[in-house]
Amino acid sequence: MEIEAHEGSSTGGRPGAAERSADGDRRRRQVMELRAAISLVSSAAADLGWGARPDVRLLPDGRLWLDELQVAVSAAQVYQAARHLVAAQVSTVAERAGVPVGDVAGPWLLSLHTNEAMIAPDLDLPQDDAA
Repeated sequence: MEIEAHEGSSTGGRPGAAERSADGDRRRRQVMELRAAISLVSSAAADLGWGARPDVRLLPDGRLWLDELQVAVSAAQVYQAARHLVAAQVSTVAERAGVPVGDVAGPWLLSLHTNEAMIAPDLDLPQDDAA
């Protein structure tokens, strides 16, 4: 939740320290997610034969070092970046096709679940909780 400064407040309508701090934290998180997304896309492109495969190392504290960008990111930042990339892709496909997001995401999920069902029976994997 953002903090707003109102007329007559002690900040004179300018952002207070708490708001600047929250904005800074949000911007830092967005930058780290964008950097992780850049690494995801460049790595995927390299896996498909375009560009060079960037070096990614696991650091002792559990973060990933993205050598190409000279930055360390957490698993949560990588996950959020991947979510944003997939969301943008699904949204763009739905928008261009003129259909609701569910018409794109539904069949894609069905395909993934079908693939899992065909591959997983032989493996001793934990079952996801049905939510």
